[in-house]
Amino acid sequence: MKYKIEKYLLKKTDELAFITLKADGDFKIKGYDIPAEGLDVPIKNEVLVKGIKDKTAQESLNSMSIADAMIYIMGIDSTFKYNEEYDKFIEALAKGLDLDLKAYMGYMSNKYFEIGEYTDSLIYMKSLVNKYPEDVNGLYHYAIICQQIAEQYKKDEDAKAVNDFLLDALDKLERVINIDPNFGLAYYQLGYHYYNQDQYIKSKLTWEEALKLDLDDDIVAEIQDNLGKMDYKVQYEEGYTLVLSGKCEEGLEKLLPLEDEFPDWWNLLFMIALGYKGMADIENAQKYFEKILVLRPTQVDTLVEMGLLEAQKYNLEGAIEYFEKAAKLRKEDPEILCNLGMAYFNNGNMDDAAYYIERAYELDPMDEVTNACLRELNKYR
Repeated sequence: MKYKIEKYLLKKTDELAFITLKADGDFKIKGYDIPAEGLDVPIKNEVLVKGIKDKTAQESLNSMSIADAMIYIMGIDSTFKYNEEYDKFIEALAKGLDLDLKAYMGYMSNKYFEIGEYTDSLIYMKSLVNKYPEDVNGLYHYAIICQQIAEQYKKDEDAKAVNDFLLDALDKLERVINIDPNFGLAYYQLGYHYYNQDQYIKSKLTWEEALKLDLDDDIVAEIQDNLGKMDYKVQYEEGYTLVLSGKCEEGLEKLLPLEDEFPDWWNLLFMIALGYKGMADIENAQKYFEKILVLRPTQVDTLVEMGLLEAQKYNLEGAIEYFEKAAKLRKEDPEILCNLGMAYFNNGNMDDAAYYIERAYELDPMDEVTNACLRELNKYR
């Protein structure tokens, strides 16, 4: 099973020490043979520090403490070199103690979760889902812990970590419903994931599926409230999906009615403009792009689109003006620089054309459009 968050857990290995068990030593586990070359086994630093006074208790506690640390490091690093050997060790110990390993891992995860030690909680749950990859409850709770840790990283403004933990949570929730299509809480959580990724249609369908399943009344009410509030976002997504797929007229039928209620929603205005552009209605396309620039004068994509429309109208001075504004705002963007270079080229200014097209080529020598522009330029040099 793959994890996006493992790199954030590796620092927890600092909380472990390693001791070597020898094959001919006194340490024995019924049903398990220590490899002839010995085995390096982990133990938590806190266990070593505490020490154990009673010798009889020591033997029992050490066995369990080692097994616990093995579970811990297997949860930290799913590729640790001794994981397979550790699994044999804990299986034999569990059999000898009549210990339910799944229950133990779940108990330890819940214990740490309740006191707010979410990383330790996740480590035990990760060990559980590694060992029992079809356990839907384990996968679900793994996702919940990931979401909780993501909230912590959000407070630290670490967007990369937030994204990694949420994507891992999403992956495990999707695994849950693939294994058990009737796991209502997984659909409930997934609806929020898709919503937060602006996948409103998918979010709506997921929540509608959740309502068919057994959920508490308060969750049902929450989902119904969410569905009511997101109708316009679903309509927006339907509209821009149609526009981007070339069905511009159908897309505008979805998008235009939203403008009255959301006249300052620049994303909506942008997609309406693209819809008109796709229908070759340059006048209306420009009108909507201009509305955006009133709201957001430095919206780069809009400046580029205005430049392209001006070039389409053969107003090359106007195109150059928009492309230059865009290039100042988004420096070293090869696409913008290439557009600017071609505007100069078509306006007869070969020196500036060469400067910008060659710079675009330096930034992205593999781009087909830039290469085509460079070849065209070279014909006149």
